[in-house]
Parts: sequence; C-alpha cells; structure tokens
Amino acid sequence: MRLRAAALTVAAAAVVSPTLASPAAAAPPGLPKGTVSAKIVKIVDGDTIDVRRGGKVIRVRLLEVDTPERGQCWFKTATARTASLLRLGSTTYLLRDKEPKDRYGRSLFYVFNSKGVHVNRNLVRYGYGKAALYMPNDKYIRIMRAEEAKAKREKLRIWSSRCDTGGTTPTPTPTPTPSNPSGTDPRYRTCGDANAAGYGPYYRGRDPEYAWYQDRDGDGVVCER
Repeated sequence: MRLRAAALTVAAAAVVSPTLASPAAAAPPGLPKGTVSAKIVKIVDGDTIDVRRGGKVIRVRLLEVDTPERGQCWFKTATARTASLLRLGSTTYLLRDKEPKDRYGRSLFYVFNSKGVHVNRNLVRYGYGKAALYMPNDKYIRIMRAEEAKAKREKLRIWSSRCDTGGTTPTPTPTPTPSNPSGTDPRYRTCGDANAAGYGPYYRGRDPEYAWYQDRDGDGVVCER
C-alpha cells in the first residue's frame, strides 16, 4: 500500500510540473555588461523610441546615430527599419554612456533588441542614418564611423543620392578634403560639412582637428552642434 501511494505521488508531480510558470526569457548572449531590460511601447521615429521600465514610460534617444527628420528623404524608411528591429511589446536592452540625458530630457541609450542586435549600429551600417557624436557619449563612435564609411562606399539609402518615397529634402553628401595626418577624423571644408557627416565638436588643447576650423566666438570649441 505504501509503495502504491508513493507511485501515485510521483505520477501526480509529473502531471503538475508542466503547468508551473515558465522562467523569464534569458537575455541574448553577447550583450555588453550593464544593460537593463525594458519593453518597447512606441516607435517615434528612426532614432527615438518610447519604452516601459519599472512601470514608467521613458522616451529614449538612440546614441551615436542620426536618422532623417520628418519630411526628409528616407524618414519613413528609417522609421520602418527601427520598427522592424524593435517590435512593439518586445524586450529591449538599454546601455548608458557618460551623459544620461540630452537637453530635451530624453534618456540616452545604446539599444539592443531581443535577439541582441545593436540597433544604433545597424541603422548606421545599412544607411538608415549617420554616425553622430554627442559628447561626452563616445563609447562606440569609432565603430559607428567605420560602419558609416562602409554604407557610404556601398551608396546605401541616405548615401545613394536619391530619395525614397515620402521625402522632399535630399540628404547632403559632403565631399571631404584630404585628411590631416595628425588627426583622427576626415577634414571637411566647413564645420557644417563636418557636422553633416557626424563629426565635431572639437575642443582647443584636446582635439587636433580644432586647428582646422575657425573659432569665431573664441570659446575654445569649433563645429558645435
């Protein structure tokens, strides 16, 4: 009788165990240390999203990428790309850099999707946006600029000298002058061209590129954004 009761207990446990709550999905491998998870609730545009974390909705500006604005060529395409990488309701993983917010109060993050894709980098690599440095947040800027160079060489999307549907303002493609061997960035004719390509600002006494441009207001910074 005791053996039979024990057998019934084991059988009951085997039936019940599958109904237990499944553990939360594990984070994808390869994420950088320090990421935090959130849920995607809205795609605002190519480089801006809303996420829910801790019961609060947060507006996030993707770091080191600048996608076309509303009314410009490739705006709809870039926004659709971000939406395809960050599905509504899916889990995303956010990584801070040095400065947590911009002047508009948006939280600044590098964003990874539920499969571990670095969304900021993906947008730059495939020509949906430019590499953009927002000091002091510079964790991936060298990688971003390398990815931008590849997209330019391949004439992808914003670098294709053509417009997709829904835009009216072509995205300019600046022509760099020969690089200064003492610097790390390409040298452009004007600060406006440098900014359009995602470079600047440069600081006196720190950046060799500072000497290439005129500091009109004498504040020790050139090519301010």
